[in-house]
Amino acid sequence: MAISIVEEMRDEYVPRDTDNMAFNALEYEILNGILAININPKIAPYVPYTNEPWLSPKWNGKKNPNEGWWDSFVAEFTKRLANKLKGVIK
Repeated sequence: MAISIVEEMRDEYVPRDTDNMAFNALEYEILNGILAININPKIAPYVPYTNEPWLSPKWNGKKNPNEGWWDSFVAEFTKRLANKLKGVIK
């Protein structure tokens, strides 16, 4: 169930300039009943910069359009999982 939620969200919530993060670097595994979701930094070494504010003068004060995407992904995943389980996740 949890993996199907990740798959549903892959296309919608992961930044997709090149699709590399969404379709190559997004990984998950279940170990001892715990789901681990991550972006493989060997496949997408730029991943930390996609989630954080742009600080370089190069961007002339513009906001990173993807800023905070990981927090949004986690919040939406949690919401969808709770909805499917018909419960509350704390």
